Amino acid sequence: MKKEFSLIMLLTAMLTLISCKDDAPLPTTYTMYQGETQYIESLTDDDLMWNSENEFVATIKSNVITGQYVGKTIVKSTTTNQMFYVEVKPRYNIYEEPCLEWGASKATIKAKYGTPQFEDSNNLMYQTHSYNAPVKLFVFENGELSTSVVVCSIYTADQLGDFLMERYIPIKVDEEEYSAILLHCYGEISNPQIDYGVAMQYNPSIDAILVAYTPVISSKSLPSDDINFNVAFKSIEKVLGKNN
Repeated sequence: MKKEFSLIMLLTAMLTLISCKDDAPLPTTYTMYQGETQYIESLTDDDLMWNSENEFVATIKSNVITGQYVGKTIVKSTTTNQMFYVEVKPRYNIYEEPCLEWGASKATIKAKYGTPQFEDSNNLMYQTHSYNAPVKLFVFENGELSTSVVVCSIYTADQLGDFLMERYIPIKVDEEEYSAILLHCYGEISNPQIDYGVAMQYNPSIDAILVAYTPVISSKSLPSDDINFNVAFKSIEKVLGKNN
């Protein structure tokens, strides 16, 4: 009887150890930079399949996480209840990105940034304390935010391209003209969703680099020619011209 009891206790202990091994917790968050990889830890099954909610932040293949673009995503197992977070951190922090709440009112922007240095019917302009990005401009159409613009110092030129391309997908790049058009994408790489575009160009009239953010009406992939940033660039030139 004692032998049977001992055998039962041994089997129970073994099953407990196996159970604990199967339920070994994964790290809550994996942190990395763009292009870096990390192997998923605490795995008990190398055949587990994983799904990243935003493949433009991180992808998973053969239990290896690859950082794609700056952001955060949730990764879940397709066969178990295991999950974890992935955060791709930026290497470059030239400026804090402007408000991207498309459709926001002037009152919303003022509540966030305070009293502007310049205001007219379609624009709010703020001077910042940032040497890298001394001016932010918000453009409105029919009273709703349609474009956000950051004016960058030419001294940021060496790193500004890297700052943007670790966050957004480049569509058009002209090194001679120092200009680029990029897209902010999310979801599956095979079926990308797009919510806004970013245009960068050097403006010799003000000797600065303009970075304009504007929404994309369609959530599907668009050719860069379908995104018109001319209104934003003309607005910033007009406003800065008035304030010089």
